[in-house]
Amino acid sequence: YVPHTTPAAAPLLCEDFPVPYLLTMATIAAIFRIEAPDDTSNRKRLIRDTLVEGLATMVFVFFGTHSVLSTGRKLVGSGEIDDVARVTPIALAFGVSIMALVYAIGHITGGHMNPGVSFMMMLQRQMSWKKMLCYWGAQFLGAIVASSLVWAASSGMSGKPMYDEGEVFNRPPFNLGANGLDDFVTTGNGFLLELMGSFFFFFVISQTALDKKGIAVTNFPAIPIGFTLVVVHICLIPFTGCGVNPARTLGPSAVVCMSSTGKCDEVIASWYWIYWAGPLVAAWLVAEVTALMQWNVDEIEDVMSTKVSTDMDLVDDVIPDTPTKPEQSVTNGEGAC
Repeated sequence: YVPHTTPAAAPLLCEDFPVPYLLTMATIAAIFRIEAPDDTSNRKRLIRDTLVEGLATMVFVFFGTHSVLSTGRKLVGSGEIDDVARVTPIALAFGVSIMALVYAIGHITGGHMNPGVSFMMMLQRQMSWKKMLCYWGAQFLGAIVASSLVWAASSGMSGKPMYDEGEVFNRPPFNLGANGLDDFVTTGNGFLLELMGSFFFFFVISQTALDKKGIAVTNFPAIPIGFTLVVVHICLIPFTGCGVNPARTLGPSAVVCMSSTGKCDEVIASWYWIYWAGPLVAAWLVAEVTALMQWNVDEIEDVMSTKVSTDMDLVDDVIPDTPTKPEQSVTNGEGAC
């Protein structure tokens, strides 16, 4: 309670918020209270960073999704136990690609290549929402171009026999590596898997690439980031195809749907939203957890005593002390202050 007769209160700090509020609203409060970095006034740098981010996303999605085609068989959507040996090379293709590209462009754009990562950076006030939107556009466009190139590089496979299995390659082959939910997995299962996979991936990024006090500073963040993506793919590929990246999800599905011979209902169905909601919700959760981890725990304060002291100061401001009669100096008889 603050009396209306008191002056305007000082800006609130993190310590001023109750714990439940801080755990759920820290990022939202930061958006309104913490000024975003000025990363759009230099138009040349913004254009350069946006183009480089789009190019890197294109390379990442191309080699990642093309590994699905190069390893032979379809993994999800059949409800059957398929060739599990394919999981490891696909996971390595995505993980090593992200690792190499972070080393290649991390010093220029930060090496996001994932709208979820850009959203998390915006929530943590590491970039402005304007630059985030520029990155999103570049990432989505880069992913669509990548999937178009995958189709161009594999169009000769369409309609031809699939080895000795009595099947033929569809058009486009393997749906260009698009994500899909296995028949034995519910939409709720898929959302939880995508949420947990994205949370693990984004949490490692936040605590290695962004935390200046971490042990993976300077040139090392790309290594744990890449291997984390490998682990996430190994765990999620047989169930959801492993999205954890809305751009990687959009690219193949958009190109398949734009194809006259593609089956759009196989890549965009009632479960499609999990590949968007999972990473974005995970990005928000990681930003909240990061705010919690950045509490200054070295200074131990008695919150209640501090509040009582503050209230007494406010009362003193409203009701000043009664002035007392000046004391007389013993030595010279002059009034003493």
